[in-house]
Amino acid sequence: MADISREEYEKYMALRDEIAKGIENAQSEFMLTTYSMLHATMRKRLKAALALNIQLENREISQKRQEKREQLRSAKSSD
Repeated sequence: MADISREEYEKYMALRDEIAKGIENAQSEFMLTTYSMLHATMRKRLKAALALNIQLENREISQKRQEKREQLRSAKSSD
């Protein structure tokens, strides 16, 4: 599975917090727009990463299910 490391997750969360603070502390519309765009990009990347993780997990489960099915069928046919 394509899991991220604890260090990567901590960096992601720190960056996300920094962007949220930037939105709160923006002193110009330009900076507010910039931080808002960064936040939207981070959100899209997170959604894509979660979707990829789910796809990989589903693929792994499907493969295990197929292997188990073949194992059970071969055991049944050898009886």
